[in-house]
Amino acid sequence: MKQDIIRLLIPAFCVVFFSPATISASPGSEAMPFTRVTHDPVSASMGGTSIVRTSGMAWSSYSNAAAIPYSNETFDVAASYQLWQPSGNPVNNISAGGAWNAGGKFGLSAGFTYGAGQKYDTVNSSGQVTGNFTPSEIQVNIGLAWKFLPFLSIGANVKYLNMTLAEGSGYGAVSSDIFLMTKLAGWRIAAGVSSIGSKVTSAGGEKFWLPASVTLGAGYGHVFGDRHGLDIMADADWYMSGTASVSAGASYTYNDLVSVRAGYRYGGDSVIPSYASVGAGVEFLGIRIDAAYLIATGNSLLKNTFTVGAGFSF
Repeated sequence: MKQDIIRLLIPAFCVVFFSPATISASPGSEAMPFTRVTHDPVSASMGGTSIVRTSGMAWSSYSNAAAIPYSNETFDVAASYQLWQPSGNPVNNISAGGAWNAGGKFGLSAGFTYGAGQKYDTVNSSGQVTGNFTPSEIQVNIGLAWKFLPFLSIGANVKYLNMTLAEGSGYGAVSSDIFLMTKLAGWRIAAGVSSIGSKVTSAGGEKFWLPASVTLGAGYGHVFGDRHGLDIMADADWYMSGTASVSAGASYTYNDLVSVRAGYRYGGDSVIPSYASVGAGVEFLGIRIDAAYLIATGNSLLKNTFTVGAGFSF
């Protein structure tokens, strides 16, 4: 039975992975780029790396649900506040997520984000101010995972996305992430697709793809001398628009209590620009508090972006 299911899963994964229907976009033409924003303060402080992160599984519905069965946690919930791109078009993001790891075999996760943009005045045809409006972004996720072999898991996230730019002018879409992941000793490797989904049609009738990509992730973690933990991760995305991005980050933890982190993302012409990041966190009795700060140069809108969050796991 298990072998029959595996024979069905792998070809299905390959069809999604290489489907030509997903390869039709150009740089700058992608819709709803907010779906690629990192809301987890730990991942944000490590250059946005998240694909093979097995701790903090509450955020797995935003990246890779296949990581859940490899977590040491059974249940995890978390929430965060983020001031995104405050140097340009600020968005206040409030996010929450949760995940359940069923015996290292199955996983279930969910997440929600509400983003409020900068309020602006609305005017009538005569140029008179009639009120004001706050643009908004909403993302709702659900993720499932199954470790079908001792060394291999598969996971899928389904996300509903909605963006409202003006009164009576909203856009919706559905996207998904699908990954295979393995863990061998301290190494973790994952491969899949991110943000594969429906087109978004503008008021003028133009159709835009979501920021879909082929994604690879790798990481290594080890505890030295029972007190010093080191975790290194890297992600790479090849977007269907022809652009690419690479992220890398590291975290050092002392005595399972205090962590410091840093990372860098090379964004190129992708939907999320380049930035460096730093962050820190504390954890005690399953309760954790984390923060991240993005460092960007020039006229980057990401300059001074920060994320703070709290979580609880057991």
